[in-house]
Amino acid sequence: MNNKDIKIKQLEVLKRYHVPSMQNYCRRKVNSIHLSPANSLKHEMAKCEVCYRLLKDKQAFITEAATKDNKRRVDIVNLNTGTEIEIECDKSRAKRFKGMSGVMVLKLWEDQDNSELLD
Repeated sequence: MNNKDIKIKQLEVLKRYHVPSMQNYCRRKVNSIHLSPANSLKHEMAKCEVCYRLLKDKQAFITEAATKDNKRRVDIVNLNTGTEIEIECDKSRAKRFKGMSGVMVLKLWEDQDNSELLD
């Protein structure tokens, strides 16, 4: 895939998300980490670490983006692959993503390995 194809794919994915509580014409800045005070410090630090790794792998991302239908706010979206990354500190909250295609859950609760991802 050449650079032009990558940019086209990134733009297609980006158009599916917008800034929470705003119209669809307001989009998140690419490769910028947005923090939410509603989340725990542990959650936000994990988000920063994932974004750092994505940058190192030359992957574009957006954070704290609302889906176009305003049903969900996604922690991180990898614009190169379209994968949504959700960070969860609570096992019961993570269950809501089970079976959703294109969503990866980073488990942060104590009884699991931090690097384990749920498909």
